[in-house]
Amino acid sequence: MRFRRTRSAVFAAVAGAAVAVAGLSGAASAAPASQFSVVNGAITAAKGTPVPASGTQASLWSDSSYATTTIEGSGRVQIGAIGDNCQGWPTVRVTADGTVLGDTTIVNATQYGTYPVGPALGAGTHTIKIQFVNDLQTTACDRNVHVAYARMETPVTDTTFSFAVMPDTQQEVLNASDTRFKNRTDWLVANRSALDLRFVTHSGDVVNWDTPDHSQYVIARNAMRSLETAKIPYSLAIGNHDTQATGVGGSARDPEHTRELVRDTSVFNQYFTAAQYGAVKGQFEAGKVDNSYSTYDAGGVHWLVLTLELWPRTEVVDWAKGVVAANPHHNVVVVTHDYIDANANIEQSGSYGANSPQYLYDNLIKQYANIKFVFSGHVGIAGNRVDTGVHGNKIYSFLQTFHSNTTNPVRLVEIDTKADSLRTRIYGPYNNQSFTEYDRSITPLGLVH
Repeated sequence: MRFRRTRSAVFAAVAGAAVAVAGLSGAASAAPASQFSVVNGAITAAKGTPVPASGTQASLWSDSSYATTTIEGSGRVQIGAIGDNCQGWPTVRVTADGTVLGDTTIVNATQYGTYPVGPALGAGTHTIKIQFVNDLQTTACDRNVHVAYARMETPVTDTTFSFAVMPDTQQEVLNASDTRFKNRTDWLVANRSALDLRFVTHSGDVVNWDTPDHSQYVIARNAMRSLETAKIPYSLAIGNHDTQATGVGGSARDPEHTRELVRDTSVFNQYFTAAQYGAVKGQFEAGKVDNSYSTYDAGGVHWLVLTLELWPRTEVVDWAKGVVAANPHHNVVVVTHDYIDANANIEQSGSYGANSPQYLYDNLIKQYANIKFVFSGHVGIAGNRVDTGVHGNKIYSFLQTFHSNTTNPVRLVEIDTKADSLRTRIYGPYNNQSFTEYDRSITPLGLVH
């Protein structure tokens, strides 16, 4: 039963306050704590099921009755309510931050059904108003509405997604008539939804060698533009062939200065920038993508892709340690050109760079519990290994190189964060070739949530 509309009093019930509610006998009672403040209505004991945590409901009895509250989050607003049918069910109008979201009709007298209203709201604190809009009272019945809660919908997290790792593409850029590189990126874009593809990385040797007209870079640049247009973030590790250390035919450009030239990536950085990558959050050297990191969210967890130069300098490793330490809630993927060999052993030589892959493992990769994966190329065909870090965590390393002259392999990595699992396969879209001998499934991963 509600208060008659002929009464002149305005009843305001505030959450957590003792509110005087005049009944038929004229007595007053203290309303239990409530989520709502109510105007021209009252906070009353809940009469529907399931009983809300507060044990109360906001009872609205006229078209001037409304309840207000604040809720946090993003998504659609949901209200839980019951109604008194009187020649029809009650309707309420829901407003968020002063904007009408829409109306919804309450169609149950005993169960607080959940009614989503309006479009999704962005993240933040939102002021919600719920107003009764079709009051009716006759000698036989009385239409009312009783609101138990207002909340933001609980988003359903898609826990399965994928990222892709391109192997050495140096054989795909030797002439403009070779379409394999662009065929791969076009295929990734076309299958983005089916794969739920969130990120693409490359384990190095994007090109084979530089020429005066930079023709190989032009081919690679055109291929990567497909990802940029589709707004799929990516990163490219720099291999020895992507530096000025490598000359025509793949031999040393200047054998007397190879160590210096392996750090000359000026042409590479003319064709590929952090802005083009799309998700870069930091770089070791301003204006250079040689050592950079990108972040994204997928599967309900945070990811960080750390791209490091070939045989990295000590100061680069120290910088990388700072990046990982500063992002302990991110699952870290390290991508560098040379790390494990054709037999899946960690390489021991820094060759004509600085530090060896073993140094990288000892000083960075095994030291942090949130480093989960390492991807590399350079040698062999494909392989994988598992190591245990100093915190007892497992580190999964994958090699993909191929140097194919016939197709365009790409490693697809599917993660299920709920199952804490990984499935990976290698596929060449150019000729629909699957390399099933390299399929792997791993669980548990020990992901950081």
